[in-house]
Amino acid sequence: MPDQKPTANEQQHAHPQRTRVISGLIFAQIMVGASNGVTLSMGSLLAAHLAGASWGGSAATLTTIGAAIFSIPLARMVSKYDRRTSLSTGMLLGCVGAILAIVGAQFGLFPVILLAFLFMGSMSAVNLQARFAATDVASESTRGRDLSLVVWSTTIGAIAGPNLFEPSARFSQALGLEEHAGAYLLCLCGQIIAIAVWRFTLPKGLKPEVIPTPAGTKKKLSRTAYHAITSVAIAHFSMVGLMSMAAVHMQSHGAALTLIGFTISLHVAAMYALSPVFGLITDKFGRNVTIFSGYGMLAASAAVLIFWPEAQWAVITSMILLGLGWNSALVGSSALLVDATPAQDRTYAQGRSDLTMNVAGAAGGLIAGPLITIGGMPMLAGIVFVVVAFQTVLSVRTSLRTPSPQPHNLQQ
Repeated sequence: MPDQKPTANEQQHAHPQRTRVISGLIFAQIMVGASNGVTLSMGSLLAAHLAGASWGGSAATLTTIGAAIFSIPLARMVSKYDRRTSLSTGMLLGCVGAILAIVGAQFGLFPVILLAFLFMGSMSAVNLQARFAATDVASESTRGRDLSLVVWSTTIGAIAGPNLFEPSARFSQALGLEEHAGAYLLCLCGQIIAIAVWRFTLPKGLKPEVIPTPAGTKKKLSRTAYHAITSVAIAHFSMVGLMSMAAVHMQSHGAALTLIGFTISLHVAAMYALSPVFGLITDKFGRNVTIFSGYGMLAASAAVLIFWPEAQWAVITSMILLGLGWNSALVGSSALLVDATPAQDRTYAQGRSDLTMNVAGAAGGLIAGPLITIGGMPMLAGIVFVVVAFQTVLSVRTSLRTPSPQPHNLQQ
């Protein structure tokens, strides 16, 4: 798709408070990124510490299950109320998860830790929904760029988060808490700041423009919309599956906590840092170009772990490719989903997309532990490679049958 500047008419589609909203979303995402970054991999280490290595994937699995559970109610809350109410409510549920994690870590209560992971999935659901909030205020021809800026902003906190492993442990000791508890206390502070930012930057009533439809009208998604949903779902399956066991895998091969934190930082940075680049590619060359580029990087990530599973450089390289592939597929598929869905059906489609995405992620985390136990990292990476290859073939067939819609020609 050739690069096209927005016309005067298209610029009128941008929300009058676009700059304020995007700025608020960006700042809040920094807090959310830091909260996610410091707790997700720490969760796998905490679970392995309390219940053994086979439970190392439970943090990512239950977090994605929680995100799946909360994604539909939070999407419905957007339709009934607005983005501010939905995002704030989801983050409050995440605060509950952080508090439970502190209690569970402090007293060694593994069931409480598992419940905490579930509630913290709400924070992940909010993190995903924020990208769609950006499209509510964007002009039609800059959706990819605007949503990618919000995704990108997570980079700052996400890079800092995993590198807070050691400082959070010392912070815990200074307060007389268990070693892992400090990470969740920092997470709680970050979530509270995000809620405050949304309260003052997101206008009341902000949500996709809704065109009234007759009562009882059944919502239907197009083939292109399903293509967008399955694309991001497979990317999330791959990312959660490999990432959820990376820290445990590295630790089992003698890697220091500092190196593990550095590796996860690089992975999380790759998940977000190049979002504006992928957003520009999405707007200029088309959504499918970005999606298929993501598939290629995901497959390469799995291939590296298949052939060099024990080399630390290979794990680091794989985690970087994994993050980049996930990012590319997320930006392209998110823009494609908005393009392919009428305004009145967008929150419905977005909720279904996040639900499917998180169910797929939960499946990836669920199989990761047993596969690592049975056949090591090569077996897990091999499964991911096959799944990505199969999805690529299906996506090519869908793309050939139904060309991607042009965002500047869509009717609202």
